[in-house]
Order: sequence, then structure tokens, then C-alpha cells
Amino acid sequence: MEGKLFLQIFFLQLLGHFLVFGQQQCTKSGACSCTMSDGKVVDLEPLAGTDGQPRFINQDGTTFFYYNPCTPFKKGDSGECQGEGLAACQYDGNGYYDIGDQSSLATSYDTSTGGVIFSYTSGQSTRSTELLLECTEDTAVRFTATEKKGAPGKYVMTISSLCVCPGRSKDCNAAGAAGLSAGSTMCILLTVFVLVYVAGGMLFLRFARGAEGTEMIPNYEFWADFPHLVKDGFTFATRPCRGEEAYAYEKI
Repeated sequence: MEGKLFLQIFFLQLLGHFLVFGQQQCTKSGACSCTMSDGKVVDLEPLAGTDGQPRFINQDGTTFFYYNPCTPFKKGDSGECQGEGLAACQYDGNGYYDIGDQSSLATSYDTSTGGVIFSYTSGQSTRSTELLLECTEDTAVRFTATEKKGAPGKYVMTISSLCVCPGRSKDCNAAGAAGLSAGSTMCILLTVFVLVYVAGGMLFLRFARGAEGTEMIPNYEFWADFPHLVKDGFTFATRPCRGEEAYAYEKI
């Protein structure tokens, strides 16, 4: 009886998860953000260029595509991409065309791919752009753009990054790259430590003890012997591989 009840509860919970997943959506909550049904936010502001230039550029054959979330930009000396509130622009060799305005942003969730879609329309033509946000674990930010096959004036752009994952925008910095990894942080800290150790030690020995030449190098005797210590350690560690006893002593 208890086992049957347990199975019923299990299947009801499983069904609930499927229903929630099927009803998942991302509702626009800002100029370049939307909020998922579970409260997590997809925010492109960390990826936005703020210097008046598009943050993303992609070449597809002879056509160039430009995109900048949140902040409008202008492109070219004349044409549609000189208008106000531009989000996406296309250049085909003949001119610049508005393919999406910031104010036209509409957000949705694609249940088939599990990705968020930002849609833009042009206020100057029938052109429109769909921006697919592909959530990955990669810290790099990749951008592609192309025209839909068989649909002139309809364009598809894709941003693939950890930065576009729901609730992960805080992991990206203002430059549009994901936050430093643990390895990168360790490398920076190690570099700073070495610089402080060498420069600080040399200054201390020079002015506090009047050292000169190689005497200014911190712990000079240790570093001079370091290669020999590494050699001895390597020799000791590889003794078993050479058929020697690890703790054998040299004969006097």
C-alpha cells in the first residue's frame, strides 16, 4: 500500500515538472532583459557596448551584421542605420539597413531548444531579427548572424555564452566576457606575488642592508641551489622506475 502511494506521488511530481517545463517563458522585464517563470533573469546589459559602437559584428559572405543590446548605436554616414534607437544593422555593400530597433524588443522562450529568443523589428521597413541566446558553460562569447533562407528581410543572430544563461549575467563583466576563472585568478595572484617579492625584497636589501649586485636578490643562496634541488628531487622520485631502492643510501 505504501509502495503504491509512493509511486503515485512520484508520478504526480514528475508530471508537475513536465508541466512547468512546458509552460516556461521569459517575460520582458527591461530594455534588454527578461525574467523566466522561475524568477531567473536573462540580462544582456553586461554585453552591451557603451561607446556608441556595436558590441557584436559578424560577416556572412559579403554582408556585415552589427548588433548592440540595450544601448543604441549608429552606423555609416547615411542610411537607415543613422536613425535613433538602433539595435541591429545590416550592410550589404550597397547601404546600411535597419533590421531591428531597441524599443521593439519582444522576448520569448523556445521549448524545443530550451533557449530564450529576443525579437526585434525595424521601424523603417519590414525587416526583422531574431536573436537566439544559447546558454553554454563556455566563458567565451560567440556571435553569428545570417539571413533566413527563403525569407528575405528576416535575419537570425545567435549569441552563445555563459553570460546569456538565466541568472548568470552577474558572472559577466562590462567588457562582455565572463568573469575570471579560478585558474586565471590564481595566475594573476601568483604574478603579483612574484613582482612584490622580487621588487620589494631588492629594495629592502638595498636600502636597509646596503646590499649590491647579486646580494640584492632575495634569498639568493636558495635560488642559486634551486636547480640542483629540483634535480635531486627528480632523481629520488625516479629511482623505483630505474630499479633502484627509493631509500637507498650512497656508499661512502
